[in-house]
Amino acid sequence: MSSQVRKVLSLILLERFGMVVEKVATHLFQYGSSPLLHIRKYTELPLSKVKESLAILIKYNLVSFKPNRNENIANYTFKPENVLLMLRYPKYMNLIKKKFGDECEMIIEEILQRGYWTASEVILKVQERISKSNNISLVQVRDQFVSLVNSKYLVRLPFSQSEDKPVPELGIDGKELHSVPTIDMAALKRAKSAEHSEFADKNIYWTVNFNRFHQDMRDKIIVTAFTKKFDDNVGELVNFLLNQMYIRTEPWADVSNPIPILEIKELAKKQKNLSQLNAFFDQYVTLIEEDHSNLIRKSGEASGGSFQIFLRQAFTQFAWELVEQCVFEKFDTKAARIFRLVKLKEYIEPDHIQQQAMIPAKEAKRLTYQLLEENYLEIQELRKAATGGGPTKSFMLFHIKLDQVVRMTLELCYKTLFNTMTRRNHEKDINKRIIDKKQRVDTIAMGMRVQGASEEQLSDIEDMITPPEREILEKIEKTMKKFNAAELEIDDTIFLLQMYLNYH
Repeated sequence: MSSQVRKVLSLILLERFGMVVEKVATHLFQYGSSPLLHIRKYTELPLSKVKESLAILIKYNLVSFKPNRNENIANYTFKPENVLLMLRYPKYMNLIKKKFGDECEMIIEEILQRGYWTASEVILKVQERISKSNNISLVQVRDQFVSLVNSKYLVRLPFSQSEDKPVPELGIDGKELHSVPTIDMAALKRAKSAEHSEFADKNIYWTVNFNRFHQDMRDKIIVTAFTKKFDDNVGELVNFLLNQMYIRTEPWADVSNPIPILEIKELAKKQKNLSQLNAFFDQYVTLIEEDHSNLIRKSGEASGGSFQIFLRQAFTQFAWELVEQCVFEKFDTKAARIFRLVKLKEYIEPDHIQQQAMIPAKEAKRLTYQLLEENYLEIQELRKAATGGGPTKSFMLFHIKLDQVVRMTLELCYKTLFNTMTRRNHEKDINKRIIDKKQRVDTIAMGMRVQGASEEQLSDIEDMITPPEREILEKIEKTMKKFNAAELEIDDTIFLLQMYLNYH
């Protein structure tokens, strides 16, 4: 990974874990897999601090370990991609909240905060949190936990297969990944009553399955694309196709296996809020079939036929559209027109660009070479063999290497993300005094409210912040919201580009 990614990783680790952990992680990023003493030597940190940092990084699955050649010493390897996923934690929780409700959102939040946890402990903690505002039983929370496991949003952590080795080798049988252990409800009730109780699943830990969340995020991009192009009913139809795809196809396959359209029709009939889709189902199917993008194609004629979803082609098309939009915003409409022309022709001579782009020759030449300079276009030289002792002729052809452009755009996204995070941190630093004051006042007010203070007393405490300070705080809050929104939007772009690279 590049230096831009390293800068982003450093900021994320500093915010969440502090300087010591960040220093250890940066060393592993730069030097690759390293043993403990090597890390201590080059970071110049005390051995205890290095051990503590590695324990934290392993807990959050940011570092993995395996025995070296003599099997007595562990080599530690950094996982930079998992650090970047921390920026998506709010998206993961929001997705679960919309799909399963507040209880499941809290379960995911608790496990994300700790890296991993046992089922009994997380159920007890979530029920305690919810009971303050809503009356919900331990059984209901347990059922929500089981639903997350069955939907594969939670997965069991691998465990040590043998106790006699100096460096444990972690592993787990595939059948056990989503196998819910027996949860002793009587033990949970005793623990809730502050009685000492030992849980039967105390050594079985669960963590978040990010891969499952990314499937949902990928499907959402496809559904949103069809919804924007047609309407909500087409989006629902595509959503049904994607859900049925998982029954007969590996989740990350390039192309789905055929999905019978009659199955989709039966599923749509069961949904009472899709009256328009049911009334014009055949017309909507025809609309998808005749769509020129060919992302969903018919694969059979019998019994209404079947459809296949071409996921690799879908994200190739999305990547093209995103890159074209980047060219348009970075340059202008004429440059975007030249870029689309080269994409359409695949290989094209400079003179033909000037003729077919309907742009004055001088301006077309300037924009073409500007795109070339910014690495959006490539040049391939073709030489024609000389005949009769004449001079050798050569032709210059412009073309686009989409993989290279996508990687370049991804680097720009990381650079933009780093700049956004740096600017946000700068705003916090210059306003640190007033932000700290607001936090102290809020803490005092909360404590007084718990003690039963009157409204007049609470008002006096809030008046400790002057009107000019309130205006500054409102401005800071708006600025922080803008930066946070920008980070999430940049991450959306990064995710789409990563999906393209995953399929290629």
